[in-house]
Amino acid sequence: MSAAARRRGQGSTAQRGFTLPELLVAMASVGLVLTGLVSFLVAGQRSFLVGANQVESQQNVRIAIARMIDEIRFSGNAPGAAAGNCAPRSAIGPGQTVTSLTLQNDWNGNGCIDSGAVVMVNGVQRGEQVSYSFAGGQLLRQESAVNNAAQPVVGGIESLAFTYLDAQGDQTGTAASICSVVVTIATHPEGRQPATYQQGKVFVKMTDTARIRNPGCEPKSGA
Repeated sequence: MSAAARRRGQGSTAQRGFTLPELLVAMASVGLVLTGLVSFLVAGQRSFLVGANQVESQQNVRIAIARMIDEIRFSGNAPGAAAGNCAPRSAIGPGQTVTSLTLQNDWNGNGCIDSGAVVMVNGVQRGEQVSYSFAGGQLLRQESAVNNAAQPVVGGIESLAFTYLDAQGDQTGTAASICSVVVTIATHPEGRQPATYQQGKVFVKMTDTARIRNPGCEPKSGA
């Protein structure tokens, strides 16, 4: 065979490309790499989702707890003597339940809790009754004579429970005897879609106690 023929044969061999087995091996290698990349991406997305939902749930529960604890702690403002024709001015209004309560303050000092009164307190219009309740996954707040309807404070509420304690720390159902309120809230992220994102299903539960800072709520000595 001449040198020219040998060169033509070598050129034809070099231009043949990959054989089928070689192509299959290459595709399998690429598939393994892509599978690893996809798994890494999915794991990263799940971690991000869990972290983001954890932050959102913690923020929701902290907002709810801080708002209620602050108002419960300073409820029962009652300057002067109670008027003879008015109901007792307890810090917690009658009719409290496990998921709702009404805070009372005699802001105008007339000796009564007047649900129609609006008083300027530190430059802010205040009603003498503030009600907190839980409905539709939201913490709701309504201030008498200020809000026409209950206003959402924060969403993503999974559960809410109030426990009422007297001056000795025992549970009580009598509004006038309540000196502390234990608030327990569980929250989840508002944007959570459990049917789609099970790995991002996060719940945060927090409990705090507010002691009402008013005369008559100090523990009695020897009790």
